[in-house]
Amino acid sequence: MNLQDRFKKWFEEHVASSDPALDPDKVVCTIDGKEEDCFIGKIEGLGYQYDNGNDWYERTWSTDSEPKETIREVFQQLESGKWNKLMIGYGNQIFYEEVVEDGSPY
Repeated sequence: MNLQDRFKKWFEEHVASSDPALDPDKVVCTIDGKEEDCFIGKIEGLGYQYDNGNDWYERTWSTDSEPKETIREVFQQLESGKWNKLMIGYGNQIFYEEVVEDGSPY
């Protein structure tokens, strides 16, 4: 176990567990008094915008070199409430997909 993992484990066991305000499972995000998913605020802060037609949040990356390439980076909420991250490009093909387990957009 590396140093970062050991610190995270120690923090979760000794600090976060003793202070409910530091427990991400107990944090409640609100916008105008309405409860919202905290993950949405995180990804919007990273430049993702909601696409109504596809029912997901996305942002687009492009290359500066020729030929121009664009990649769509997508977060889509699953029926279970978890989030799925997709990378779409190269002829509109999904070339990367994973379920976001820890609530992190990275």
